[in-house]
Amino acid sequence: MSGLIQQMGKFDGEPLAWSFSDWKGPKGGNNSLDHWQAATAVVLEYRTKDAAQTVSDLYDKATALGYAFIIMESLNRNSELTITIIFPLTESVNKDQYARLASVLSEELGQYRAEPGNMAVTHLIHVDKGCQLHQAHGAVIAPRQKIKDTEKLYQNFDPKRFEASSAKAAVHLVEPIVTHDGLFEWAPTAQDQAQRTADELLASIGVKLD
Repeated sequence: MSGLIQQMGKFDGEPLAWSFSDWKGPKGGNNSLDHWQAATAVVLEYRTKDAAQTVSDLYDKATALGYAFIIMESLNRNSELTITIIFPLTESVNKDQYARLASVLSEELGQYRAEPGNMAVTHLIHVDKGCQLHQAHGAVIAPRQKIKDTEKLYQNFDPKRFEASSAKAAVHLVEPIVTHDGLFEWAPTAQDQAQRTADELLASIGVKLD
C-alpha cells in the first residue's frame, strides 16, 4: 500500500489505467480476460455527485468491516470523477474467487452508484496526479477464509443492483376486496369507513335512515 502512495507522485502526463492484477504478455493493451491471470486486491469504483460525501460514506462503512483499505479519487472511461476503494489481499486469487469476494464486499459496503462493470476482474481504474488518496490500516483480507466465512451469505447477488442511484423503494399495494359476485371492489376511503361505522352504530340501536 505504501508503494501505491508513492506512485501517486509519478504522473507527468495523461491519466494512467491501473489494475491490481497479473497479466500475460507485455504491459498495455492486454486487459482482456484471455490475458488475465490473477488479482492481488479487490477494487470497487463508484460514481459520485459529492466526492467528499462518497469518501466519507465508504470510509465509515469500510472501517466498520475492520479491513485495511485505500480510498482514492479516480476517473472513469469518460474522465468523470469517481471514488475507488481498494482492499488488498494476503494472496492472489483466481477469477471465480475474485468474483465472489467482489460481490461479498459490495454487499457488505452497501454503497450505490457503482461504476458499471466495476466488479469484473478486467476492470481498470484511471488516475492522474490530481487524484487524492486516503489510507486506513486494518486486517488484510485472507481471501480463502473470507470466502469460507461467507459461503452461505449473499447467494442471490445481482451484480448490477448497486449500479443504481439508490435502493428501490418498497411498493405497498392495497389488496382489492372480492365481493360475492366475483367483482373487485376497492378498499373504502377513510370517509367511506367513517360513514359505514356511523350507519352500523345507528342500526344497532334500531335507528334506520331512509
